Amino acid sequence: MSLVTAIALVVGLAGCMVEDGRDQSGANRGEWQGGEGATCAGACGDQAAAGCWCDDACAEYGDCCGDKAAVCEGAAPAAAGEPGAALGSFELTYYWVTEESSFGGADDVELYDDACNVLGRVPQGFADAIKLEGTGRLTDGRVLNYSGACGCPSSPCYFAVDQDHPWGYGVQSRALVPFRSVAVDKTVVPYGSTLYIEQLDGVTMPGEAPWGGFVHDGCVTADDTGSAIKGKHLDFFSARRADYLSLNAVLGVSHVTVHEGGERCAGGGGGGGGGGGGAEPPPPGGGGGGGANTLCFPGPAGDGSTCVPLVAGAAVGSGYDYPAPLSGNINYRAPINYIDLEAVGDVAIAANFTLSEVAQASKGRYAVVQPHAIARLQALRDELGAIGVNSGYRSPSYNTTVGGATHSRHMYGDAFDLAPVSVSLGTLESACTSHGGKLVEYETHVHCDWRYDPVDAKLFGAAALGAPPELDLSLGLSARLELHDGRWYAPAEGFDEGEPMRRWTALDADGAVLEEATGGSFAAPAGTAHVEVLVGAQHELSARVD
Repeated sequence: MSLVTAIALVVGLAGCMVEDGRDQSGANRGEWQGGEGATCAGACGDQAAAGCWCDDACAEYGDCCGDKAAVCEGAAPAAAGEPGAALGSFELTYYWVTEESSFGGADDVELYDDACNVLGRVPQGFADAIKLEGTGRLTDGRVLNYSGACGCPSSPCYFAVDQDHPWGYGVQSRALVPFRSVAVDKTVVPYGSTLYIEQLDGVTMPGEAPWGGFVHDGCVTADDTGSAIKGKHLDFFSARRADYLSLNAVLGVSHVTVHEGGERCAGGGGGGGGGGGGAEPPPPGGGGGGGANTLCFPGPAGDGSTCVPLVAGAAVGSGYDYPAPLSGNINYRAPINYIDLEAVGDVAIAANFTLSEVAQASKGRYAVVQPHAIARLQALRDELGAIGVNSGYRSPSYNTTVGGATHSRHMYGDAFDLAPVSVSLGTLESACTSHGGKLVEYETHVHCDWRYDPVDAKLFGAAALGAPPELDLSLGLSARLELHDGRWYAPAEGFDEGEPMRRWTALDADGAVLEEATGGSFAAPAGTAHVEVLVGAQHELSARVD
């Protein structure tokens, strides 16, 4: 150690006395003293960022905050130097790790590796999405990456990523890094180049450390490419679709100003973004930051800034006896934390929804509302315009009083009964399924839930190891066809939120459609050979007409 370093170290130690033994973890953050009345900023000068603090292990750094990114989790290091040459305006798009759990439908598409071994059977929607995004996460937790066209029964082929590439592979076997990797046209930006994006500088990224939740410094790396990336076009790797929605709502731009990285990005971008390895992709959705005892929603700006305190399940009293998990399914485990609606009051949890719209104290003072479901609900609203929420969360006791199903998803905070305002019921139904929702169709409204999305760990605790969620969506629902006095009926049971929609079809002997109708009963026209009915979008029944 040099004499200069030793002097700096002594000065640093003199300025790094701590009141009440508070530490750099952020808990009980206090004022750091360097003499009477001195603050952390006073002791550390411009190295003390807003919301940052000095630490009592400053000897490790040689001063109070020698490396803010190391000492102050989530703080962006001070800009060093200027960006390089201006490259102009680039189109900005996003890509992410798509999730099998976001898609419904039968698992009727096989994904293969390059040796034509079956990696998994997935819904068609997920097969289309992983082909587009390049990386996808199966419900069993494996992350698959695009390999290329192949001669297997379905193409392209894929391979499972390793621990050094938990978010997937880019070009040249580069590890994709959330909020740091961009896909480029190599004729415009060489692979491996660092770039500076003005609009990202100073913006807090969605998610949690180590892969998110940091203040961006504008520095990114050309780690990937794609067939649709042509010319001045950057495709920004945003980790998860929910993170894309949050970030896009904050930035609100389709083009960004790009520079070569220059001295500003000489270190490859400071802080955040996790790394090529060791930063495992989290389950989709999730309550984001805010600390262990808070739950964060998208909020008015979609940036995850609306956070509410949580109450431990042991404190909520009676009326919250959840049934045993349905068929042992981990997405039906009981909550361990709740939102106290009376204590929190009404807050904006998304751009167009408040907490009181999806949970009311009259249906249970303590509520479970999952942030990822609110993000999906807002996405529906963005697409369709105004929609009404007839029912959201129900406590177990309230669910019983209204005759709800024993395992109603309304008790798990990811189900909503929705009524269209400016579109048809059919349009709302289609949007529910296209956004990964599970549809039950009623005569007056749509029940849309996201039972296949992993439940929020802050509300439900960590999942024990076990089988992934795989449920028969019609479980507990039944219907049958009956003919009385020349009219067909389809009595149904288990539809606990009203009369299910019945969609009738009359077919002739050649299978041609003679008539279609909706209603509680149906009179088949002359020439009908078969009658079909779809009940609640769950049961399809048919009968031969003699």
